[in-house]
Amino acid sequence: MASTISVALVSIIALGLLTIFSLMWATDQTDQDAQAVNLSGSIRMQTYRIGLATAQQRSDQAQQYIQQLDDTWQHPLFIHQRRASDRDLLSQDFMRAESHWREVLRPQFNALLTSATAAPIAEPEQSSFPTAQIAEQLQLTEKLVTGFQQAAESKIRLLRIIQLTALFLTIALGAVIFNLLKTRLEKPLAQLTDAASRIGQGDYGYQTQVEGNDELALLGSVVNRMSHSVETIYQDMDDQVKRRTQELHNNNIALEFLFETARSILSSYQQEINYQQLLDQLAEVIGGDIRLELCLFTEQGDRPYMHIAQANGEITDCSQRDCKSCVGDKPANTQSAADYAFPITREDTGYGVINCHARSQLQGMDPTPLEQWQENLLRSAADQFALALSLSVHRNQQRRLAMLTERTVIARELHDSLAQALSYLKIQVTRLQKSIDTEAFSQQQPIVDELRGGLSSAYRQLRELLTTFRLKIDTGGLQSALELVVSQLRERSDMQASLHYELTNLPLSPTEEIHLLQIIREASQNAINHSLGSELDIHLFQNEDQWIQLLIEDNGIGIPDKAEKTNHYGLAIIQERSRHLNGNLEIATRPEGGTRVAFAFRPTFLSG
Repeated sequence: MASTISVALVSIIALGLLTIFSLMWATDQTDQDAQAVNLSGSIRMQTYRIGLATAQQRSDQAQQYIQQLDDTWQHPLFIHQRRASDRDLLSQDFMRAESHWREVLRPQFNALLTSATAAPIAEPEQSSFPTAQIAEQLQLTEKLVTGFQQAAESKIRLLRIIQLTALFLTIALGAVIFNLLKTRLEKPLAQLTDAASRIGQGDYGYQTQVEGNDELALLGSVVNRMSHSVETIYQDMDDQVKRRTQELHNNNIALEFLFETARSILSSYQQEINYQQLLDQLAEVIGGDIRLELCLFTEQGDRPYMHIAQANGEITDCSQRDCKSCVGDKPANTQSAADYAFPITREDTGYGVINCHARSQLQGMDPTPLEQWQENLLRSAADQFALALSLSVHRNQQRRLAMLTERTVIARELHDSLAQALSYLKIQVTRLQKSIDTEAFSQQQPIVDELRGGLSSAYRQLRELLTTFRLKIDTGGLQSALELVVSQLRERSDMQASLHYELTNLPLSPTEEIHLLQIIREASQNAINHSLGSELDIHLFQNEDQWIQLLIEDNGIGIPDKAEKTNHYGLAIIQERSRHLNGNLEIATRPEGGTRVAFAFRPTFLSG
């Protein structure tokens, strides 16, 4: 049977390859026929143009047309016609047309053009104009075009003949192979399929009738021998399948619950977890004659801050019991056949316990111990609860740390801006008091003006700080917050502010987003207040070193060389934020005018 299939496949492949190569050869022969027809047809048009230019005594243009026609006759496409044998009629037509042009018509055109150049005013004589030669040349060219066309058509006919021949051979070969497969493969397979169907329906005594000495006959004999031994094994397998099915069903329910619990924990990372709902779901999955309770403790507490039971369940009175007896020291503390305790612990930290009680004990009946899969599920659920509680503790610690860090930054920014402004005002008040004591009234007006300017500056800085502290990053992320900042800047000034944000695919941490937002807000506000420019460009992208790069540029008057010594540019705030990100900050005047604030830092996600 294998040899029959091999021969059939080889025949199909050979016929296919023969057809492909034949078609490739035929199409290769017709590759440039269309171009040859087009090119030979253009010779006719060029001959007309030469005759017309010569008759109108346009010598330069006629010479140009003659040169173009010579180039056409020398086209590489006609190389085959020059090298072909004399028996090739198309080559003979080509050689006659080309010879007539080179030996007859072109010399006459050249002679007419030479005489026209010598006597440009005289009209060419009608008897000297090569009208008959032009007609003969056009006739030869027309014959040449017709020859190229007929050659292309003959090749197309050859291509059709090859296709039809391949089609008939394919049909004939398919019929032969179909007959072989029907007698040598389909009938034995039908018998084997019928045997498999009968055996699948329980008729293990059925015998196949496959004849011959090929592979299918051997397979039929083996099927007959195997059918006798299947019946004795089938019953044992059926019992095992039922037992395994029940185990898989229980495991599937347990895994589905654990998966949903893990997803609920991770999706609720920023929210409180509904432990009552999880406990009810766990009780529904466990089933049986049990009652579940959940007790949660603080790290230092000895009484639960949360003590809940499953739906329609009673909470055990723990007022007369020691909670440590429930928690225990082992991962699964089995107290009795009726009571189980599964501690909720993670990394040597205890968070609570899941208690399991048998309802039959409350009704005076013998309790049924938990099955192994139920114990494993409760133990895994306790681990999931421990993970959720540890994530909650970690989240709270992160919030505290972020709040303390932001408070420190706010305090420094207040000191660097508003506190210094108030100190400056205090000094001016001291000067004013001295001028009053010494009755130096001429000095009081400048001091009052400085006080008024300082108060205005302090008030403006206070408003800017309040605006800065109110900035937040919502669900839209850093890009949405920056777009809001740019929109506010446009409303508050006449500068044309633009934002180019190219960090859409980068996962910045919340701390990095906050510091970037504050740096951009402060630098942009400085540009609006002090640059006297008309354009502000904010560009945030990832550079070639994969660092986050921030560029803030304006076209204003630039920044003074000792700007850091003044209190009007907020450089201390920007420098403080940049130090928190361990980045490189550079503030300088651009060569073309204006100020550039360049800041780059390595994001935390690159650190793994």
